[in-house]
Amino acid sequence: MSDHIAIAKHDHPCDFCGGIIPKGTKCRIIHDDFMPRLVYFEHLSCPPSRAVSAETINPKKPVNTNFKPAVCCG
Repeated sequence: MSDHIAIAKHDHPCDFCGGIIPKGTKCRIIHDDFMPRLVYFEHLSCPPSRAVSAETINPKKPVNTNFKPAVCCG
């Protein structure tokens, strides 16, 4: 893996903390040596996370609640 520091040309999600890296800020770009199209973006220093979430997160129910896995006998 090789990395360098560059200025973000677009808004990118940080692959380390999940926050947004705004356009025009310096960030770390990491390239995979074996798969050149695999690129990671990270803040130089990730912002501190909020202690309490402002959003209430309700898990979504599965679409099919009567799902029963099939048993396969060879």
